[in-house]
Amino acid sequence: MENEIKVRFGLDSIDERKFTITDLIPVISDPGKLELRYLVETEIIRVQEKVSVLTGVSYTMEGNTLCELVIASSFSVEPFPHIIKVDEAKKTVTFTAELVPTLLNIAFGALRGALYEKTKGTSLAAFPLPLISMQALTEMNRYKVDK
Repeated sequence: MENEIKVRFGLDSIDERKFTITDLIPVISDPGKLELRYLVETEIIRVQEKVSVLTGVSYTMEGNTLCELVIASSFSVEPFPHIIKVDEAKKTVTFTAELVPTLLNIAFGALRGALYEKTKGTSLAAFPLPLISMQALTEMNRYKVDK
């Protein structure tokens, strides 16, 4: 019988890392011309026993960036050393619990809400951040481990 690990985590902070929006957002008559690019990066901060999930999106149209937002959602995780294993030699990160999808979901929801607030009153308000599958988020996710 495997030992069961009780996982506890909490959202410590949500910090805006970058926000830009053009003064001249055009009326978007053809939504097909609006392109979205995503950023999803999970940083393991061993010294603080935290996980920071960086999420971001940029809206571009015809090569011009209309809006870009990047936020960092910081989570405390307990018991950190039993849940997150970093193998320096193999350059791998292993989680003993299915924690990453939950953290990604929370962080992406925070990004969606922040973007909604930031684009109120602009023509981009008609194009909220679409729902994205957990599989797609997980595939986009890149890991970074503190030194």
